[in-house]
Amino acid sequence: GVLGSSAFVITLVSYIYIVFAILRMSSTKGRHKAFSTCASHLTVVGLFYGTTIFTYVHPSSHHSLNQDRVVSMLYGIITPMLNPMIYSLRNKEVKRALRRVISQERFTVRSED
Repeated sequence: GVLGSSAFVITLVSYIYIVFAILRMSSTKGRHKAFSTCASHLTVVGLFYGTTIFTYVHPSSHHSLNQDRVVSMLYGIITPMLNPMIYSLRNKEVKRALRRVISQERFTVRSED
């Protein structure tokens, strides 16, 4: 618990420093890009710490095996799987390819109706 809590606090404090550094930037475009990068990282960190905190903090009177399975999957499978996907979506070429695939799927689904 101490190691996990200290890692969380260190991450939180470092993000506070990052936010203050970004807010001191003069360029609006630079601030937007920096916040965008932080948001993708915070999504993964939030999923990781959120599921961990939920696992150890929720009361045992509301203990459910199915709930534990879902949390375990989020913690052990989904979060590591999302990590490269979230960071690869920062690439413009990957975004364009994903938009093409989604638009083709919409067209295919609509034409079949």
